[in-house]
Formats: sequence, C-alpha cells, structure tokens
Amino acid sequence: MADQDVDKLRKEMDQLRNDMRTITETLKTMAVDRGERGYEQVRASVDQARDGARRASQAVESQIEDKPFSSVLLTFVVGLITGLLVQSRR
Repeated sequence: MADQDVDKLRKEMDQLRNDMRTITETLKTMAVDRGERGYEQVRASVDQARDGARRASQAVESQIEDKPFSSVLLTFVVGLITGLLVQSRR
C-alpha cells in the first residue's frame, strides 16, 4: 500500500511539474507579446512626435522666409525680455 501511495505521489508531482512548465511558458509568451505591443506603441508615438516637430520646424522656416524683418524683430524682443528677466533674478 505504501508503494502505491509513493507511486501515486510521484505521478502527481510529475503532473505538477508539467503544469508549472506549461504555466511558465504561457507567462513568458504573454510577457513577450506585451513587450512587443509596448515597443510598437512607443515607436508610433516617437514617429508621431518626430512628424510634429518636422511640421513645426517647416512652419517656422516658412514664417521666417515670408516675413524676415518681423522675425528678426521678434527674436530681438524675445532675447531682450529674456535678458532682462535673467538679469533681474541675479
């Protein structure tokens, strides 16, 4: 009777090992899948931000080309105000 119990316990332990192996493989697959989806989302966000920055840069270039005197004057005024603010904080 004791031998039967030991054999039964061994079979159950083997089944538990197989179940744990299957669970581990499933969790690994799920983690890889989530990682890939996260990477794709980050990549899409970076591409979107890059496109936005490119469009903004082109808009600024266009504005400068259309109105060069106004652009220089605006840059001068912004620099002057920034210099006054920095100087007043010292």
